[in-house]
Amino acid sequence: MSTSPVCFILKRPIAPWGDYGNILLHGMSAHLGRENGKIQLERTGPFIPPISFPGIGDLVITDKLRQRLETSGLSGLKFQPVIKRLIVWCPWDEWDQSASEPAEYPESGEPEDYILGQEHSDEASAWIGQLWELVPEVVATTDRSNGIRNVRSSIDDSDFFRVGYNYVSERARQWLVKEVSKWVRFETPS
Repeated sequence: MSTSPVCFILKRPIAPWGDYGNILLHGMSAHLGRENGKIQLERTGPFIPPISFPGIGDLVITDKLRQRLETSGLSGLKFQPVIKRLIVWCPWDEWDQSASEPAEYPESGEPEDYILGQEHSDEASAWIGQLWELVPEVVATTDRSNGIRNVRSSIDDSDFFRVGYNYVSERARQWLVKEVSKWVRFETPS
């Protein structure tokens, strides 16, 4: 009896303050759509985590993390530049993240308005630096009756791949835990 390779769904970390924290931590990649296939990112700065999840299935990484991934020996990695369309100065990372509420709310009360309607900050954008989309290859579609484990056994041994969700191998999970544990979490497919 053969066993399927172990894999994990790559998920965003749980942010402080619910939707407010998610917008501050990850920003938005779907609001404007893509331009020539590239994410048009809207987010706060100057802080950005090394990996963020600004939209459904989108993975944005810093240039420093891209360089480390390129020398990691992990497979299934493809990168595409991100367009920093709207980067707003908001040093929210200096707020007390153990507090039950953010230090400031947008005037409208809508989380997206930390970003939308605000001025682009060239300074915050420069601090963030070059950003990249990590694009796992779409390798298959899931079969609900068999689950991801059976699909995974029929594909190559890529460390990063997409089958509805973004998946990583055990080897990639260990590398991410070592390098960026605060900014990711993993779910075992059912």
